[in-house]
Amino acid sequence: IVVTGARTEQAVGDSAVATQVIRREAIEASGAENLAELLEEQPGLQVLRAFAGAGGAGVQMQGLDPKYTLILVDGQRATGRINGTIDLSRFPAEDIEQVEIVKGPGSALYGADAIAGVINIITRKTQRAREAEAHASYGSFDTQDLSGRAGLRRGRWGGGLAAGWHHTRGFDRDPSTLATTGNAQQNLNLSQWTELRARSDVKLTLTADAQQRDLRGVDSGATRAVFDRQNLTRTASLTLTPELTWAAPARLRLTGHVAYFDDRYSLDQRGSDELDDLQRTRDALGQVSAQYDHLVAGRHMFTAGVETQLEGLSTPRLEQGRASRQRFALFVQDEWRVRGDSRVVIVPGGRFDLDSQFGVFATPRLALRVDPHPDLTLRASAGLGYRAPSFRELYLSFANPSAGYRVSGNPELRPETSRGLTVGFLVKAGGFAQLEAHAFANDLHNLITTDTSSVMAVGQGVFSYVNVGSARTRGVEAVFGLRARRLVSGDASYTLSDTLDRERMRPLPGKPRHSGSVRLQLHHRGAGTTAQLRIGVQGRQQYYADADADGVDEVVGEIGRASCRERVS
Repeated sequence: IVVTGARTEQAVGDSAVATQVIRREAIEASGAENLAELLEEQPGLQVLRAFAGAGGAGVQMQGLDPKYTLILVDGQRATGRINGTIDLSRFPAEDIEQVEIVKGPGSALYGADAIAGVINIITRKTQRAREAEAHASYGSFDTQDLSGRAGLRRGRWGGGLAAGWHHTRGFDRDPSTLATTGNAQQNLNLSQWTELRARSDVKLTLTADAQQRDLRGVDSGATRAVFDRQNLTRTASLTLTPELTWAAPARLRLTGHVAYFDDRYSLDQRGSDELDDLQRTRDALGQVSAQYDHLVAGRHMFTAGVETQLEGLSTPRLEQGRASRQRFALFVQDEWRVRGDSRVVIVPGGRFDLDSQFGVFATPRLALRVDPHPDLTLRASAGLGYRAPSFRELYLSFANPSAGYRVSGNPELRPETSRGLTVGFLVKAGGFAQLEAHAFANDLHNLITTDTSSVMAVGQGVFSYVNVGSARTRGVEAVFGLRARRLVSGDASYTLSDTLDRERMRPLPGKPRHSGSVRLQLHHRGAGTTAQLRIGVQGRQQYYADADADGVDEVVGEIGRASCRERVS
């Protein structure tokens, strides 16, 4: 059962929008400790990691940066973006039931930031009368993981509690220097889920979670100063969802959601306090929504809803110290099964967002699914999307003396807009093999990027954000999967991504043109053991900067990557 593509529950095989699903059994077989490690193994996704600081790990989809992918937890927005990235390593694997990935424009249902797609984390709920489990592991770099969960169901009541502790001392690729490479980390997380059915047609759900992450490292600055760095991050969220159903069949779901992100960033210069720095960033989000679903004549699943958001950010990195914005939205969608056997499904939909800073945005979408044969599915989806500038892009005032640069926001920025198209097919062969492929194209306007024409001021490079006109990404993704007698399974994937910054007539930075992976799994049902081997390859990625201060950017780096990973569980 998936919910992300339509905002209502449906079998993944019936979805008009192609949805990639990572189920609980696959999560356990992967051995991944968090969402970032899990997504690294998925075809068509590139996980970008920042080893220093709290930037963490973000996901690149359809040739677009992490800021263009919306991250949801049980359908609610995750908070705490740093440099446009929500750190995916924040989400522990032990608390994830499944992950749903929808590629392509998702603004018609979810509003801003869903230009490249949507990743929805579905958290674990209690399924049986009594549940309990515990997990412990130890790895290199003194990596320790302890987690556990327990749950009960009694009549109309159900509940569960989960907790985890994760520790690693990090790593250092160059011991000859004082600076370290990978953060030392200590994470604590706690979550709970409670469900009460007051009547057969009335359900109330309450979820809450809290997490603390302590990341530490050593930086060596351009001035040869050495800094002890710490990022202490605390997050918390609370969601209350009353739900009423009727025999029509129809359902009304109300949701109240609050989330809080608190990041304390400090630099302690060794032997001096001249360049010491202490900054605290607090991001709060409140959201109230109502969604009505109604099945009409057995062929039309009609969905309509309203949503309002209030977001506030407080940090000394903003020029005025704090900022806030409000959004109000209306959305509607009709999933029309044209024939009684559901071989043709047409899904028109759209959303209107009113942003307190940037006005009204209309983001329509049209999706089509055709099943000419039980083993062949054709899908197409086209829509508009937008991304409003973040508070940091608008108002940032941040200096990093250890690295010798300064970044300033630009309050004149305009929102980015996009047009996206995805077309693909899925063909199955006898239940043991399948091939899925799709082509995508995204056309972006008012693209926001960092101005790399570094102006030197007081010995520092000064950077700002600018709208650079337009850019496009296009490409093809293909995945071939094979399963033999429940003993051996595997898949091979390939992604071709062609990007262009039309303003500068060059590929977008950090986007590999070619990438692929091969994964092989051996299953021993009697022993309950799975062994997995995965090999991934990424082509060269180009980066640019005006290294000689002549006003023209040069290619300053090309990176290619190959990885090999094996697990036994």
